[in-house]
Amino acid sequence: MGSSREAVANDDLDASGPPTRDAPRLGRPPRVTRAQIAEAALAIGLEQATIRSVADRLGMSVPGLYHHVRTREDLLAMAAAHSMGQLPLPEDRGQPWTEWLLEYGRFVYDALVEHPEIVGQIMAGTYSTIRQAQHLERIFAVLTSRGFTVDEAYVAQRRLTDAVTGAAAAEIGRRATVAAGHPRHDDLTRAVHTLGAANLPLVNELVTMRRPAEPDPFDTVRLVVEAVAMARG
Repeated sequence: MGSSREAVANDDLDASGPPTRDAPRLGRPPRVTRAQIAEAALAIGLEQATIRSVADRLGMSVPGLYHHVRTREDLLAMAAAHSMGQLPLPEDRGQPWTEWLLEYGRFVYDALVEHPEIVGQIMAGTYSTIRQAQHLERIFAVLTSRGFTVDEAYVAQRRLTDAVTGAAAAEIGRRATVAAGHPRHDDLTRAVHTLGAANLPLVNELVTMRRPAEPDPFDTVRLVVEAVAMARG
């Protein structure tokens, strides 16, 4: 998850302009970069992206694209790593490390909510080890300058990442239920009507007294940062 400048530097070493839009052709593949392939897959959507659909979008043949990626899993991993690699880390302005971590967490959270398909790739472990190392190096630089050891910085980053991923998944799920026409409160109300208030007296109290406010999933991230701070005394 490096900066967009780093993403360009790492992905576009062999760049030679935008991909051709001519009809697909056999033979030597067109000069396309990993960034262009990843962006094509993201534009299609990772759930729908296939080797053929990405090749068509880039105006190249399927065998030509196979010169760059071997499988659909490789393609999805490349796209997920590229998307997260485009995220800029928060500027180090000398702010408290808790504030910096929350800014970082918000960057990642917003990106995951905007691109739900990337959560699945993270859960599957399909990410770029090179990008991860570059990303960690920048985080370690900030945290060690605030008194963390490298080991402590790694643990803090892992805890925060787990919290951010879970929070984003919760928000993605909430939006999906609303879009499908069955928000949680309405579902609970129907459950009480189906099973009877006598069997669910406390749930019935929740849904009949008032419409409960949905907690902000990002609050989980704030709690994790507070817990890390408390553990450090």
